[in-house]
Amino acid sequence: MDKREQLQLFLERCDEFIDSKYILADVKLANLLKAIASSDTLLALFQNCLTDFDYFGAQKKYLVKSQHLSSDKGEFVMPPNSRELLAFIFNVLVDIDAKRINLNDFLNKYFFVDGSCSSSYDAFINAMIKPFKNSVKILMDSVIEGKLQDPVEALTEEEERRAREKEEREQTEQRERELLKKSYGASVKNIKELLLVDKQKIKASKLKEDVKEEIILIIDMLANVITSEDKDAITYAYVAYKYMVKSKPFIFFGRVNKISKLIKDVFNGLS
Repeated sequence: MDKREQLQLFLERCDEFIDSKYILADVKLANLLKAIASSDTLLALFQNCLTDFDYFGAQKKYLVKSQHLSSDKGEFVMPPNSRELLAFIFNVLVDIDAKRINLNDFLNKYFFVDGSCSSSYDAFINAMIKPFKNSVKILMDSVIEGKLQDPVEALTEEEERRAREKEEREQTEQRERELLKKSYGASVKNIKELLLVDKQKIKASKLKEDVKEEIILIIDMLANVITSEDKDAITYAYVAYKYMVKSKPFIFFGRVNKISKLIKDVFNGLS
């Protein structure tokens, strides 16, 4: 199936779920989830939405205590954007299908109307399933029309980005472990810790944003070259840092003396 056919099948399964009675909800929900599972594009769309999504935290935000009914009743709060809406409702539907959520109890608590199961089911369909269907349709139409990146491509790019970040992080950690074995490794570690404190001070200061950016650039430059073993680069970065610090004596009180001693230790180790 192409993307349009995948979307059409999804919409048909949604409509069957929407038009069904409560007694057939389990079957219609299973069919809807199968339609999603059979579509690479829809699966990628949901995987993108679910990346870094905090389902436990979302339950506290979107399933809340009712302000109008008894203390044992709750209500559903609509998520503020499509990403949160799709991720949250998809998780809820999967939990219902897997019986981790009892549908009858869920409806009675969060979609209580008049005590009637069918009324609660209708409220659930209108509040959750229809917006879920419409959000997927809008996003998929944009993908098909070329207005939005293909979710499969987006997912692949995100996975590649995470893999690169993981590799870079592992390489950095390896370099730091090797550095700590050297005689001046502890001094380098202390310098980086002091520079991190410097950055936090600047970010929290009342300096103008453009001034903050320039100062942070100088701090980052020294932090990046301090592990390079390039004495010329370290000297250049430290001189820039030193004069910057002297221009802000109240923010960086006593910092030059601390850093200069550690820098000397690094240079002695590099000699």
